[in-house]
Amino acid sequence: MQAEPAEQEDGCTVRRRCVLYVSGFDPKGASHYHALLGTEGQQQSQRDGWSLELGPRKRQANGNWAWPLASSVDGHAVCTHYEFLGWDDMVRAHWTRSMPKLWWQTVTTTVFNLRCGALWRMYALSWPPVVALTLPFLLVLLLMMGTPVAGLCAAWLAQALGGAGWPVALAGLAASGAVWMLGRQLEARYSMYWMVRSYAFNARQAQGKTPELEQRLQSHARTLVDKVLQGGYDEVLLVGHSSGASMAASVLGKALALNPEIARQKAKLSFLTLGQWLPALGTLPVARSFRSELQTIAKAKGLDWIDFSAPPDGCCFALQDPLAACGVAHVSEGVSLKVLNPKFADMFAPDVYRMAKKDKMNLHFQYLKASHKPVAYDYFLTVAGPCTLASRYQPHPSVQSYAGLRGWPARSAS
Repeated sequence: MQAEPAEQEDGCTVRRRCVLYVSGFDPKGASHYHALLGTEGQQQSQRDGWSLELGPRKRQANGNWAWPLASSVDGHAVCTHYEFLGWDDMVRAHWTRSMPKLWWQTVTTTVFNLRCGALWRMYALSWPPVVALTLPFLLVLLLMMGTPVAGLCAAWLAQALGGAGWPVALAGLAASGAVWMLGRQLEARYSMYWMVRSYAFNARQAQGKTPELEQRLQSHARTLVDKVLQGGYDEVLLVGHSSGASMAASVLGKALALNPEIARQKAKLSFLTLGQWLPALGTLPVARSFRSELQTIAKAKGLDWIDFSAPPDGCCFALQDPLAACGVAHVSEGVSLKVLNPKFADMFAPDVYRMAKKDKMNLHFQYLKASHKPVAYDYFLTVAGPCTLASRYQPHPSVQSYAGLRGWPARSAS
């Protein structure tokens, strides 16, 4: 039998919480994120002087995996049900391994986004993620055309210098091999093809070519409604990271369509997005159903949404209003949306941070990891501490009209 929800006059008397977590376009599933939460959470809590205990993973009746979190912060005990809303099996099913097929997806997806204007709209918002999406296309061109051209040029030069026979052939092969190796090293360093796979999946989703995903998200939406209405929780916190922020937004929109009253229940409904990737889907003109779900969220009175995104993270649309970025207008007395900077630079000593910035993919996961120095943003206190999402970050004003990474103006999505 569950305890009655605690009184929440200041929002910092949470005793029971439900966290529903949606990962990004990642083939790793619940076991990986369970281990990550345990390792990083222990580091953070021990450094800051509070206790966090992670329980074992258990399969739920709805097919998801979940585990308990027990924390004690300044004498406040909090029990958290942490549930992984899985779609990693679909990621694995769409995880292209054939290099020719991956190259084809790179070219066709880039052309699709160029033709419909989405790439230009995204560039107007923030240029780093667009560069990250465009580089694989340029890399494919380099490998497809640069490799043979480099070989021919090297062979011609060797022949012009008086070479003949096998020395000329060897020069051509060496030049071709050098270009090929350069391309593979660039891909490995920046995880370019990971981005391409997610990029291609977004295009298929927008065109309605992933019906199995829609069924899964609808199932997760019912789970969200059930968690809010079943009672016993002081807060139900929906979390989405990276592409998972888009999936979580779709889950929330579908849940509000099922029951518009879930944002006004005794259990506080909160929404947290980290390193969000919403414009990669929301700026596509054909993604009308997704923007409709965002419009439903925009109208939700009583819902708190906080979006954390860091300018050094080149795999997100940093400090951009996720609704406005997708062409969705805010509604008076609708969702309370706040855009905040986690300030990665303040989490580490300067030399450590300089090294951390070199690994872009690792930096993209820093939202889910421990910091070396205390900052306002703390994922583990957010999901396991005694304050609701809105109360925890209430003192911090939302970032307004951040233009530090914007490109030229572009047309809005229609």
